[in-house]
Amino acid sequence: MATIKITFDKRADHTTKDKKFPLVLRIGHVRKTRDIPFNIHLKETQYDFSTGIITGILNASRHTKRTRKIYSDVDLWMDENAGEIKNWEISRLKSEIEQRFFKKSPSRSILNHGAIYLNRLRLEERYSTASSYEDALKALVKFRKNLKGQDDTLPIRTLYKMEDKKLRVLEDFSELDMEIKAMDYAFLKDFKAYMSNRYRSRNTPSIHLRSLQAIMNDAGKTYSDLKDHNPLSNIKKQSHENAPDPLSLGDIMAIRKLKLKPQTPIWHTRNYLLFMFNNMGMNHYDMATIKRYQFEDNRIKYYRKKTHYEGDYFSVLQNEEALRIIGFYLNGQKEDEYLFPIIPEDTTPERMHKVNNGKVKIFNKYAAKIAALARIEKKITTYTLRDTWTNIGLDMGIDIRKISSGLGHSSVQVTEKHYGKSVSEKILDEINAKITKVQSP
Repeated sequence: MATIKITFDKRADHTTKDKKFPLVLRIGHVRKTRDIPFNIHLKETQYDFSTGIITGILNASRHTKRTRKIYSDVDLWMDENAGEIKNWEISRLKSEIEQRFFKKSPSRSILNHGAIYLNRLRLEERYSTASSYEDALKALVKFRKNLKGQDDTLPIRTLYKMEDKKLRVLEDFSELDMEIKAMDYAFLKDFKAYMSNRYRSRNTPSIHLRSLQAIMNDAGKTYSDLKDHNPLSNIKKQSHENAPDPLSLGDIMAIRKLKLKPQTPIWHTRNYLLFMFNNMGMNHYDMATIKRYQFEDNRIKYYRKKTHYEGDYFSVLQNEEALRIIGFYLNGQKEDEYLFPIIPEDTTPERMHKVNNGKVKIFNKYAAKIAALARIEKKITTYTLRDTWTNIGLDMGIDIRKISSGLGHSSVQVTEKHYGKSVSEKILDEINAKITKVQSP
C-alpha cells in the first residue's frame, strides 16, 4: 500500500549553509521512496510534525495551509484509487501526484523519452538500432557540454542504467538533459553545425539528426502537447552516398588463386569474403549469424537483418565454391548453432551487434593483407563485396531490376541512387555506341 508523509530531506547536498532543509512530501510504494519538494527550506525548529504548523518564515500561515491541504488531498486521492495505484511503479505515482496536486508540468525531456524509445527497441531485439539512436543522444549531450564550457572530448560509454528492467538516465547526465520543447530550429541548426565540424564522416550529422527525429516523432505521438513540435522538419538531413569502389572479376580471381595456409585468420577471411560475394554481397552480420538449420538442400535461407522488418527473405542456391567453403565449417553443429565460427555461441542478443562490429574490424584488417598479396590497389571492406557483386552484374548487362531484387532494395530507385554513377555511365556508353556506330558500306 502506498504511503505519504511530510518530512525533511536531510541529504548533505540539499542542505543550506544556515542548516535549513527542504520540506518534502515523501512517497512510499513497493519498498521504495521518492520525494516531492514543497519548495520551502526550514530549520528543524520551524516545522511541528505533530500539528503541521510552519513558523518563523514569511507567510508561514499560508504555507501551513498549503502543505496541509496538499497532504490531505493526496491522502484522500490515494485512498480512493488504492486498487489501481497498487499496480503502478513508484515513478508513475510520483508523476501523477506532481501533476495533480503540485501543478507541475510533466517532463518531456529528450533523454528521458529516449530511454523509453530505446527500451522499446531493445524489447524488439533491435539492438543495433538502439545503439545507433543512443549514439545520436551522446552527440547531443556532448554538444550541451560544449555549450556549458565543459570538456566534450571525453568518450561516453552509455547514458543509461538498467533499473526495474527499464533504462534510466544516469545522474551524471541529468543536468545535460533538456526539454524537447526547448529544442527549437536555431538550437538544432547549431547542433548540426557542431557535428559537421566535429565528425570526419559527412554522413554522421544526418544519421544522428534522423535518429533524433525518430525519437521526437515518437514523443509527438505519445504526448499531445508535443504533437506539433517539429523543429527538425525544416533542417536538411540528406545523406552523402559513399562512391562505390568495387573489385573487378579479375580481382576476385586473383584472391581465389592466393596460396594461404589453411585454418589461419587470413585463410578464414578469404573464405568469408568469397562466401559473401557468392551470396549477392551478403552483409557480414547476416553471414556471421547464419545458423546450421538455415543451410538446407544446398540453399542458404535467411532474412536480411537490416530490413527483416520489411520481410526481406532470401533463399540462395549455393554454387560450387560456396558449397566448398561451407564444407570447411560443417563439423556436427547443432541445428541452432552458428554455421561459421565468427560470433561466440554464448554472446547475448544485447551484445551481438557490438561483437560483430569487432569481428568486422578483424575482417577488414586481414582483407587489407589479402589485397596486398593479390596486388589489388583498392581498399577491401565488408561493404566492398556488395558493391562488387552489383558492379559485375551491371557489367554483364543484367537488368537493374533483378540486381535491385538481389540487393534487397525496396525499389529500383534506391539501387539507382546508390549506384547511380555506374548505372548512368553504362547506359550512356551503350546508347552512345549504338548511335555513333559506323555502318559498313
